[in-house]
Amino acid sequence: MDTEDRLFFVLLGNERKGRQSKGGGRGERSSERPFRGREPERGKRERKLPHRVETAPQKVKPISGLGDQWLEPVCGTHAVGSLFHCKPFIVERLFFEEELAPMFGEICRFLAKERKAYRVVSNEELSKIAGTRHHGGVVAIARRRPLEYGTPKAAEFWAKEGYPMLLLDGIGNTHNLGGLARTAAFYGIEKALIADTRKQARPSESAYRVARGGLDMLDLRLVENIPSFLKGARKSYFVIGLDIEGQPLPDFISICPDEKLEMPVALVIGNEETGLSDATRGECDALVGIPGCGAVDRLNVVAETALLIQKYLVES
Repeated sequence: MDTEDRLFFVLLGNERKGRQSKGGGRGERSSERPFRGREPERGKRERKLPHRVETAPQKVKPISGLGDQWLEPVCGTHAVGSLFHCKPFIVERLFFEEELAPMFGEICRFLAKERKAYRVVSNEELSKIAGTRHHGGVVAIARRRPLEYGTPKAAEFWAKEGYPMLLLDGIGNTHNLGGLARTAAFYGIEKALIADTRKQARPSESAYRVARGGLDMLDLRLVENIPSFLKGARKSYFVIGLDIEGQPLPDFISICPDEKLEMPVALVIGNEETGLSDATRGECDALVGIPGCGAVDRLNVVAETALLIQKYLVES
């Protein structure tokens, strides 16, 4: 088992043991299952973690020599655990509350070996470091770089490997972006693309927190022009667009032509309010909707996407 897997499973193993909660948690943890670290055996002295001496910063500041990279906080035990599992070497610093210290012993030893700082801090200090009160008791400072661009040529290669795609064209809410990333990771989708437009949300602290690790599990790329990308991708993908006026969840076999039955599926999701643009609709092989009773116009976009993935990627 390699370093990344070992760090991830050590964290999850300690997480599952739970944590005592007095009067409810703070911030985001109040809505999660309470966790508790290992308790020392009676009569034995608890072994303390070796802490690197560093004053917790009031704000995350860039590190010299990063070039086009920047530092970004990642909050919550699930998101931080996934970060160490997928990309442990981009973590520059780690801060956590004292009650969570038993969960991070192995990770702290890894950071010490890499000569990177970690520290136990108060809840107030964590809020300043994270820039939010919803930090879940732990904040990792990760080194990020600009997203790469996806191309029809790359899509052609992914299709040969059988990868489905999720394309987001104008999702404006960072919480929805995080929820969609979590949904995609849950179902095992690895390739996700987002429009390079102003109204499209980008990965951020809140998106990483809501994704609970999903964003770091995705190969997330930008697309300059979604309709142009789809025009090329349709040669190797069967493209399904989510549209409020589309057919109500038809069976896959009824909407997919015979010549595309063996192709992987690309799902295209539009803006939360306005849906897909006319140009994007025109490049979809099929448009489908979500049937309801009519009491409200539609579901949340994350719930809609989950239904489409279940129908056209899992069941089909």
